[in-house]
Amino acid sequence: MNVNGQKTAKFISVIGHPLLFGNAYVIFMSFQNLERKMALMVSFLVIVLVAVPIIWNNYRKMKSGEYTNFDVSDRMQRKGFYPFAISLFVVLLLVFWILDFPGEVLRQTLVFFAMVLSMALVNLKIKASMHAGIAFYIGVNIFVFGFLPGFITLGFALAVAWSRWQMKRHSMKELVIGAIIGFSFGSMGLMI
Repeated sequence: MNVNGQKTAKFISVIGHPLLFGNAYVIFMSFQNLERKMALMVSFLVIVLVAVPIIWNNYRKMKSGEYTNFDVSDRMQRKGFYPFAISLFVVLLLVFWILDFPGEVLRQTLVFFAMVLSMALVNLKIKASMHAGIAFYIGVNIFVFGFLPGFITLGFALAVAWSRWQMKRHSMKELVIGAIIGFSFGSMGLMI
């Protein structure tokens, strides 16, 4: 692949990173579906209780050599990452429940939590792409705003999967499994 193709793949991979694309999605959906104060609370709690700890954990472990890269692209290294991420979502769900957040927030968070849990289980045999999984999850959920926004977002999800393949972070099988998981749980989130 040429240098421009590699730069394009890296740019798309960064924009489609689960921590960036996922948090942008949470903020967008919160402000679309909730009152302003509640949207701010949901966005703040997701960033503080999930995103910041994952960023800190991944950066620290990458610097110490426990992780070969920030994305935790090695399947064996993910075995340590998933329990940490899952515990953060358990804390987030408990906080949402204790603070009596709207049912929609709890249901959507539970669906996303179930997706992360399923990816952890799949990781026992094969590394599913979290980039693809989360991008396809978001892509399906954007269909709530109409066919065109959903189609465009799914197109971006395909671009994210392509970027991970071009960067040799995933095999085609790992990307397809990630996309199927994301699409399935995204569809579930769309239906509830």
